[in-house]
Amino acid sequence: MDLRGTIMTIQTKSWVRDRAILENQFGIHLPNVVDYTDNIRVGDSSTSPVTKANNSIPGQFTTYIDPNIIDVLTAPCKAASIYGEAKKGDWLHDTMMFTVVEPAGDIAAYGDFNQAGYSVLNTSFPQRQQFLVQTFAEWGDREEGRAALSNIDIASRKRMAAALLLNHWQNQSYFFGVSNLQNYGALNDPALLPPIAPTIKGSGGTVWGKASANEIYEDIQKLYRQLQAQTKGMINLDNAVNMDSPLKLVVSNEIQPYLLKTNEHGIGVMDLLKKNFPNLTQVSAPQLSLEGGELIQLFVENYQGIDTITCAFSEKLRSHGIVRKTSSMEEKLTQGSWGAIITRPILIAQMIGV
Repeated sequence: MDLRGTIMTIQTKSWVRDRAILENQFGIHLPNVVDYTDNIRVGDSSTSPVTKANNSIPGQFTTYIDPNIIDVLTAPCKAASIYGEAKKGDWLHDTMMFTVVEPAGDIAAYGDFNQAGYSVLNTSFPQRQQFLVQTFAEWGDREEGRAALSNIDIASRKRMAAALLLNHWQNQSYFFGVSNLQNYGALNDPALLPPIAPTIKGSGGTVWGKASANEIYEDIQKLYRQLQAQTKGMINLDNAVNMDSPLKLVVSNEIQPYLLKTNEHGIGVMDLLKKNFPNLTQVSAPQLSLEGGELIQLFVENYQGIDTITCAFSEKLRSHGIVRKTSSMEEKLTQGSWGAIITRPILIAQMIGV
């Protein structure tokens, strides 16, 4: 008889029996244990290992976690900084009304008894509609505790994410408004005059990517001439120099680098603009890259004390309070936008296709 085999069989059966008892009666599961530690192999003075072979430690004990939290970058919200922003009404209002007054009338040849000629006022009351949006920040008790193990304040982070989400929506409403409402943006207001086409470049196309510095500057000059034509001479170089009519040139971030092109004399497009339009401000926004081509806007920021474009909001951020549930919390956040209010569309000239 093989004594060693008999002993091993008895020992193995003993552990198998005890393991079943531990699992079934006490809920203790030891899947990596194969035998008792005091079992001695026949003919061998060493103890038999009862766990799987291993000489290392768990990887998390050799992993360093940097305490700095890196936030993922999102596209900037630039509409308010480009066009200006103001609060109009509050979240209780549905409609905003404006009063527009235009002088009108007619003259006639003088005569002592001639009653011809008249002067009147033509009034109109355009309206805009508000649109309110909402989002929820929600976090659970266990979720908050587990996030804290990674040094993440999940409640404040989710509230910040909600505010950022609302701000991005509001920024888009400033550029494009809200469909199916009297709520328009700075790029699609129906009162805007149609954009003009750029000049044909020496390369045969119109895009700035293949244009010279002088050709790019000529496009901006053409846009300025269009602005003069629309305003019938109200906007001119004298006013520009005197800062009575500050101008703003808006392009997309895709074509903005082309303004750094230089001509054969080493003079860049921006140098020419600064020299001839000393009060002009140049800014960029990705929203001006449209399906129909790259759009450029040149507009007068303020004329006679009235802003040409104003991004209007009713509520920048309204918290409806944190609600405690059985094992979680939530907070409802609201924001409202009227879109972009354009008071004088003739003070905005546009060009598309560069």
